[in-house]
Amino acid sequence: MKHDSIWKLMLLILFLGLTVSCRVTITRNGENDVDAAVQMTLEAIQQTQTAVAVNAQATPQESSPEDDQSAQEPQVEDSEEEEDTCNVSRFVSETIPDGTTFTAGEAFAKSWTILNNGTCDWNTGYRMVFEEGDRMGGALTIPIDHVIHPGESFTFSTALTAPASNGDYTGVWRIKSDDDENLGKYWVKISVGVPVTFAVTHVSFYMPHYSIDMGCPGSVTVSAEITTSDGGVVTFKWDDSLGCPGCVTKSISFAGAESKIIQHTMTISSTGDYWAKMYIDAPNHQWFGPVDFHVNCTP
Repeated sequence: MKHDSIWKLMLLILFLGLTVSCRVTITRNGENDVDAAVQMTLEAIQQTQTAVAVNAQATPQESSPEDDQSAQEPQVEDSEEEEDTCNVSRFVSETIPDGTTFTAGEAFAKSWTILNNGTCDWNTGYRMVFEEGDRMGGALTIPIDHVIHPGESFTFSTALTAPASNGDYTGVWRIKSDDDENLGKYWVKISVGVPVTFAVTHVSFYMPHYSIDMGCPGSVTVSAEITTSDGGVVTFKWDDSLGCPGCVTKSISFAGAESKIIQHTMTISSTGDYWAKMYIDAPNHQWFGPVDFHVNCTP
């Protein structure tokens, strides 16, 4: 559009110049007629320039496709996707610390105590499944046998056997929801070939019932089965949701790779949710549990 206007202006100036030159009369002095002609030409040019400028201002300028797209596209702010807090698991404790050494073919048990750190109940459709690595004879699926509410923990356990060949081995299990959503994954890492050192390999908690109706105040007993890899002395201490009044560090001797049961008694005075757990000071320096239960005080 600009180029067309410029060409029109130049043609108009040329035309006016020719017209004026034809109308100029040379007099004896010659100056007045020439000046008048020049003045007429300048006025015509100025009028033409003004008209062209007005026309250019009234005509919208063309733009590139890129400019049009940029103008039409709205500016959208980035927004974070809401995090799904329904199915969330969090590691609490485990038996068989990473790097534990076993002899070839030795049987042992691995357990993971996992907290339901989400907002949804874990029903009996939830389970831990083997995912990858060396299964070592472990369970393909480790089920949940009761509903685990948010804030409660569950201990997944499986029996394993150290491989026949020396080396390092890792097996990975993952928690899955009842509709197969993936939660956290957990593993066992062992070495085979070096003599076993003394360690607590497993602590299992047991209660006849996890929901108890009883007269209050009353006593509730929690049992723990401690399993060791060899003979030695285990030192331990209980803890519970009541602050464990009177709990002190105790010890128990093992003649070899065996299991022994110890008990812990809690005095319950009101309806509510309670828990108990155990700290193995020597040789593991490790927490096991907690085990969760509910008491309903009856008249």
